[in-house]
Amino acid sequence: MRRNNPTRVVETGRVVRGPSGQGVGWLQPIEERVRNLLAQVQGLRERINTPLRDGVPGAVCGELTFKADTTRTLTLTDYPIEPDSSPIVTDTLLVNPIFFAGQTYKIPVMFPPPGVFLAHNLVVGIEAGFTMFADQPRMGITPLADYRQVIGTQAFANVGGFVPNPTGDAVIRFTTQQQILGEFTKVMPFIPYFWNIIDEKSGRQYAQSWMPHGALLNTRGQAADDQGVLYSDSDLFEFDTPWIFERDAQVTFLFRPIMDLYQLSASETVLPYGDGAGEDDRSGGRRVEQATVRVEFHGNRYYRDQDLLKDGAFVTR
Repeated sequence: MRRNNPTRVVETGRVVRGPSGQGVGWLQPIEERVRNLLAQVQGLRERINTPLRDGVPGAVCGELTFKADTTRTLTLTDYPIEPDSSPIVTDTLLVNPIFFAGQTYKIPVMFPPPGVFLAHNLVVGIEAGFTMFADQPRMGITPLADYRQVIGTQAFANVGGFVPNPTGDAVIRFTTQQQILGEFTKVMPFIPYFWNIIDEKSGRQYAQSWMPHGALLNTRGQAADDQGVLYSDSDLFEFDTPWIFERDAQVTFLFRPIMDLYQLSASETVLPYGDGAGEDDRSGGRRVEQATVRVEFHGNRYYRDQDLLKDGAFVTR
């Protein structure tokens, strides 16, 4: 005998329904349903009567640029040029620091008037490279990943994009805390980090402890065959509750890298670029590379009569 599946659900009026549309096995009291309906109606009334009902989409940005300190030269001994080969190929390099691991850097973000800004999402990106190459104004700024990748232009880089496979043994053999800009090594420079947000006027901070970089939307480059194609390694970060920033708000984004970033010193014989062959990238005998951390708050901006009068933020005592 053929059994026909039901094509409709008969509402009983008191059954609590689950995600699939079927009952979950217990009845909701009438009083509780009334309380929920009254709360929903009250919420709709507040949304209708609030002056922040209609907003204009917008974004507020802040960034901090780190330039290499050419007055300070450090020596990195046994730096892995080919970290996954057996044996590991290392070299001693002279470098200039761009920023150091374990230090907290403050990136100011200003919310200028008019209007109150309601932040919904946060995006953070790190870009690094050069703006002058061999006495020519050439832009070589590239997004930095936040995890390990190999250089895809090397002949022995495998399709996976994580470790080279010259001997059939794809094993990560060595990881260093120091990262150097350039393509002379078999591993792309990458910067993992921790972060937090502080509202300087109210003293509120987003998290009680450091947040990991994996919670943010970080762009990265494909390390294997598709050079120049950018991907994302995490979802767009969304605040659990939209964060309201008043007029003239002052916000600080705390950036704490957990790896050092360097450039090769101008006195170093190894050249950072040139696809293995080496090309002199110095301009006037100097080399100054940089890294920029960019913070973006995305949300809506709302305007009231206070903005028409060109009043600033109200300070409560």
